[in-house]
Amino acid sequence: MQTLQSLPVRDRAPDDSRRFLGVDLSDGIGKRHLLAYLLLALISSSYAGAMSLLQSGLLQVMGFAAERQATITGMLGALQEIVLILLLAPVGAIADRIGRRPVYVFGMLVTAIGFALYPWADSLSQLVLFRIVVSVGGAAVLGMMVTVIADYSRDNTRGRANGLQGLLATLGAFIPPALASLPHTLVAGGASERVAQQMTFGAAAALGVLGALIAWRGLAEIHGAHDGKARKPLPEALREGFSAARDPGIALSYGAAFISRGDLAITGAFISLWLVQYGVTELGMAPSAAMYELAVPRMLATVVGALVGSVLMGYISDRISRVRAVTLASGLAALVYLAVLCVGNPSETWVMGLLFVMGIAEISAFVSSQALVGERAPAAQRGTVIGFFGVTGALGILVGTAGGGWLFATFMPAAPFALFGALNALVCLWSLGVSTHATPAPARAPNT
Repeated sequence: MQTLQSLPVRDRAPDDSRRFLGVDLSDGIGKRHLLAYLLLALISSSYAGAMSLLQSGLLQVMGFAAERQATITGMLGALQEIVLILLLAPVGAIADRIGRRPVYVFGMLVTAIGFALYPWADSLSQLVLFRIVVSVGGAAVLGMMVTVIADYSRDNTRGRANGLQGLLATLGAFIPPALASLPHTLVAGGASERVAQQMTFGAAAALGVLGALIAWRGLAEIHGAHDGKARKPLPEALREGFSAARDPGIALSYGAAFISRGDLAITGAFISLWLVQYGVTELGMAPSAAMYELAVPRMLATVVGALVGSVLMGYISDRISRVRAVTLASGLAALVYLAVLCVGNPSETWVMGLLFVMGIAEISAFVSSQALVGERAPAAQRGTVIGFFGVTGALGILVGTAGGGWLFATFMPAAPFALFGALNALVCLWSLGVSTHATPAPARAPNT
């Protein structure tokens, strides 16, 4: 059994025999361990979008009034984010003590249980209870997805390792649309709408069971280092993260985290809801048919756009200033999200193209914000700064889901997108000021 203290340091010369898929593996980590992790990253990332997409059809089948569905969607999304914020730090501490593998297995199994229970809910209170179960599992899965890849790679190839993780995470985003196609197929085969939802969520749960088996059999047993250094109390860490915002670049990265995570949240939560509601109320479609014919193709367009955008912005961020990358990404996102105000009928063909560009914009904002904070965070405070960066991103999700749900229900479906279009425009303008007046960022080493 290993601890992080036994893993090699950056200065140790790489051994070609320990390189796999471009990643220099840490001591005690084999190729099968990395392969198992990459499969887990695929499954873990699929869960991130599955609930938002599948829930749209379930709310229709449960009979919630259309005007309540957006509020419920926002409330449940905000609840999940609050649970994640509360549990991510304890999950990391537990993983340091008992190991990554059992925590990952626990997270996968609990998430699977939550998904299996979800479509059997008969009331909003049961949906809340089951969503908390999903959130507890999700906190463990998310925490370990980030931690394990850091354990497995040496410092000199950690960027490549994170790139591999990002690729698998993007590919995992194709799984939720495939799951969302199941209700239509099952209903066509004679199942009722409710049974089709239960079987679809059951299939999603099966992915978690598969992930738990992969984690148990495939991951290395690694514990955290116990070097005697006390963890900083959360209030102190938050104060340090806030104080670091005196650097204009770091402050901008916090603002970019807020809007980029909010962008992702409202796209996942409200595009499919809008399409399913439109299909049911305006076109007279069954929920499963609306999901299959309207939501799935358009969400796939967004995912393909995100796949293209992640490659493009990764390339661009290494060739222009990181602040300028934020300017480009937030400016594009502002235009795209404000353009949603022009959408009257979300089933029109041209909307597919808009959603493709939205996928490019939202992932570009996310990638550019991460690149900026990674560049500007001082080495001595990197963990604290990136932790605060995560908190601002979580706040963006809370505003996007809870506030977006209220805007969707109270005004119109395009309202959450208009809000974040305006916020993206503000960040774009902010970044122009930082580009002009900020002190130079630390120099980047060539080819890193």
